[in-house]
Amino acid sequence: MKQAVQIKENVYWVGVRDLNNRHFHGELYPIEEGTTYNAYLIVDDQVTLIDTVEAEFADECIERIVSVLGDRPIDNIILQHAEPDHSGAFVKIYAKYPNAKVYASQGGVRNMKAQYFGDVPIQVLKTDDTMSTGKYTLTFVEMQMIHWPDNMLTYSPELKVVFSNDAFGQHIINYQMTDENLDRWYCIEQAKEYFANIVLSYTAQVKAKLNLILSKNWEIEYIMPAHGIIWKQYIPDILAAYQKFANLENKNKVLIVYQSVWNHTQQIAESMAEGFAAGGMEVKIYKLSETKSSIVFREAMDSKLICLGSGTYNNDMSYSVAAFLEHLRAAKLKGKKGLTFGAYGWFPKVPSILDEKMAEAGLEMVQNAIGQSFSPNQEQLDNYYETAKEIAKNL
Repeated sequence: MKQAVQIKENVYWVGVRDLNNRHFHGELYPIEEGTTYNAYLIVDDQVTLIDTVEAEFADECIERIVSVLGDRPIDNIILQHAEPDHSGAFVKIYAKYPNAKVYASQGGVRNMKAQYFGDVPIQVLKTDDTMSTGKYTLTFVEMQMIHWPDNMLTYSPELKVVFSNDAFGQHIINYQMTDENLDRWYCIEQAKEYFANIVLSYTAQVKAKLNLILSKNWEIEYIMPAHGIIWKQYIPDILAAYQKFANLENKNKVLIVYQSVWNHTQQIAESMAEGFAAGGMEVKIYKLSETKSSIVFREAMDSKLICLGSGTYNNDMSYSVAAFLEHLRAAKLKGKKGLTFGAYGWFPKVPSILDEKMAEAGLEMVQNAIGQSFSPNQEQLDNYYETAKEIAKNL
């Protein structure tokens, strides 16, 4: 039998580890080591389950619950988010505990009924609603668009725990459960990657809700998200990091991404990378076809300048560059500057097309697109180096 993991007195992790998942949210977010679907059990005068797991892991979640409760029933089920990785096991769990009272936000009620059923009574929770389970009080905060309209989080002042659902999540599998045996930088970088690929389009909402949470001056000993590790040692760090993420604070950094047919566009990219570095900027450079999109957008999030290059493919940009542009448009990045470049043979328009698409995505272009006919010679490569160095100094 799978066992629950006790996190603190009367609070247990009853989630699952999806060790073989490498594509979170379909192709949207490639991940390295799998993920977790975290569900939590509070054992008090009333037993409360916060969130469930993916449908295929329902039996494992139930085993962990039973390892704590035995034959005792669950009294309350809090559905903080109706997305299937958090709600998919609900039907099977509710069938085992049919007398449990079920709670969700107004959007959560609508989404649960649309996805799974129409006859289970679900009580609506709003921001600042509270519930007593005996010794513990649960307070609820709606977290609309972080990253669905139905998201919410739950706080217990007696436990000093925030159950944050998707907020503060990451894809770290750690059998010790908390961040205490992990490197701080690694934890924050994983949270940054999660934010960049799941939450980035909703920075305004994150900023507003984060300010609301901080204004409440909650005592927090644990932040328990729905994916990844539980925050304990690095709570001040993740709260500070989220403020930076939400404000899209730029480092003195340039991200160069490109796709190249015959290495000509790559030569331009590499010459500019050295020029930007000589001008004092941190440089990240990736070939799009060889790099996971999750990494690219993690680095885009705090880059001051984004440079995009493409060779010419049948009189058009490469497919991977087109996909990047669509993702960039959806990400709604603010306060970024852009530069485009590319090599061509007889059709010279691809770099200027990239220019237009980058501007449409909200970037301010630092100069006209750089176009290179066939192979760049050394003088031209030196010019690209000097151009990048000058842009870096001006930025």
